[in-house]
Amino acid sequence: MRRAIVGLMIGLLLFTLLPVGLAASGNSSGMVGGTGGGMIGNDKQLPPPNQVSETKPPAEEAPPVIEKGPNAVINWTKDYIEATGSAVPPSNVKNKAQGVLLAKRGAILDLQRNLLEAIKGVRIDSKTVMNNFMAQDWVKSEVHGWIKGVRIVKSEWDPNEGIYTVTGRIYLKGVRDVVAKIKKIPSRPPREIPKAKYNYSGLVLDARNVPLIPATLCKILDPKGKEVYSINFVDRERFMASGLVAYQTNINYAKGDPRVATRPLVVKVVKTVSPNNVDMVIPMRYAQIIRHNKFDFRSRCRVIVVKR
Repeated sequence: MRRAIVGLMIGLLLFTLLPVGLAASGNSSGMVGGTGGGMIGNDKQLPPPNQVSETKPPAEEAPPVIEKGPNAVINWTKDYIEATGSAVPPSNVKNKAQGVLLAKRGAILDLQRNLLEAIKGVRIDSKTVMNNFMAQDWVKSEVHGWIKGVRIVKSEWDPNEGIYTVTGRIYLKGVRDVVAKIKKIPSRPPREIPKAKYNYSGLVLDARNVPLIPATLCKILDPKGKEVYSINFVDRERFMASGLVAYQTNINYAKGDPRVATRPLVVKVVKTVSPNNVDMVIPMRYAQIIRHNKFDFRSRCRVIVVKR
């Protein structure tokens, strides 16, 4: 009888101790505390992986900055002017093949006329358009050379309508070449300030809330009207290759663009300069950061403007 009672007591004691053992086992895996992190440890202070922000461009390309004219469009993001020309066959053609050929020639001539008008209206800066430069014979000759060498991107004959249509592009690099010669932009190697406090790799300007108008040349000013960035800070070869600024519509895409490298400074534009709204004003604090940055990214044209 005593043995049965002792056995029963031992069994009850073991049963009572069992949850303690399980709790001790759970503690070793960090469920209650300790070095495992868990709910009360260090892991609680870390954000989930999907909340960590990264400056990578979105998978899909952002819509380009487009300026539409009567017969052409300027794609400021992709750096080209695109126009379309069309024509019908003459009435006195001998056969259909000849008619299609003559219609194609007529469409190309129409395309070239439309491109010429579009080039004349390209905005150089807040006060100048390309037509102002074309008063000089050498510039006019350059422009006609671009038009003759237009790149045809689409060419089609519509047998139902009896019309031939062509679409062609001229790239804005030619405009920059002319600007570089007229403005006499020199070579400017990048400088470094050894003990500078700031070390940004480029500049992204957020101009989505101001009525910005794209142009080949623009100025970034501080509130006192002093230049922070303009053609007066850039290297000739970099300007001709990539332009003073790149225009985009997506701020996240811009921050991840290789043009501004891995650590760009992002600045919200305060206002544009009236009445032409080409030049921009930024806060004095950011103007001073740009001026005293360790690497002078301005000479390398590492600037992107994001607009609506």
